[in-house]
Amino acid sequence: MSGTPLRVLGRARVRETVLPLVVLAGGTTATGVFGAYQLNRAAGATVNSSGAFQLAVCVTIGALARLAAISGGRPLLRRVTANPAQTAD
Repeated sequence: MSGTPLRVLGRARVRETVLPLVVLAGGTTATGVFGAYQLNRAAGATVNSSGAFQLAVCVTIGALARLAAISGGRPLLRRVTANPAQTAD
């Protein structure tokens, strides 16, 4: 890590952790929505608007938490690269 520009480390962090997380979360959400739609269709039911609203709220909160985690990791990465000789306590 020593001598590696912060920009390169930040891109690697996004590529190796954030993108897989987004793909997995998006795939899981899409699979759940598709499954629920198929079950509702098979049962002859309609989509409940309050359920759709709850799903939208949960997806939004999850996206905001993911963005906060990404932003929260930058100062730590900056601190580690600024002082590579620092040891764990």
